[in-house]
Amino acid sequence: MLTPIDIQNKTFDVKFRGYSCDEVDDFMDMLIKDYEALYKENIALKDRISVLTDAVQQYKSMEETLQNSIILAHNASEDIRRNADAKANSIIKEAELKSEEMLRKTSQDMTNMKNEFASMKMEVESYKARMKGICKGLLEMLEKME
Repeated sequence: MLTPIDIQNKTFDVKFRGYSCDEVDDFMDMLIKDYEALYKENIALKDRISVLTDAVQQYKSMEETLQNSIILAHNASEDIRRNADAKANSIIKEAELKSEEMLRKTSQDMTNMKNEFASMKMEVESYKARMKGICKGLLEMLEKME
């Protein structure tokens, strides 16, 4: 690609009955000025593209991290649910084998476990809502970038 300096340094041979040197010089000056502006704008736009490309890559990295966090949170919630279910089943089986006194005690333990499970479930729902908010915010940021 020609640079403004290349255009400025260009010379033409003078021939008999050729073009007017003043007109050619004036046109070249105008051409150099316009070309220099375009050349600088092109460089600035390339720099801007580079910055935006880096920003997009950073956002993609953040998105991947958030997706991994969501998967981990989902897996953790499933483990908590399975563990709570397994523990509840164990308590129920144990309660069936014990006497009336043990049945009353196990019933109390089940109530506590249900409260704990409900609390854990509320925590999971709260975390899901926060993650949805973060994802929504990121999507809005990405849409604003377009």
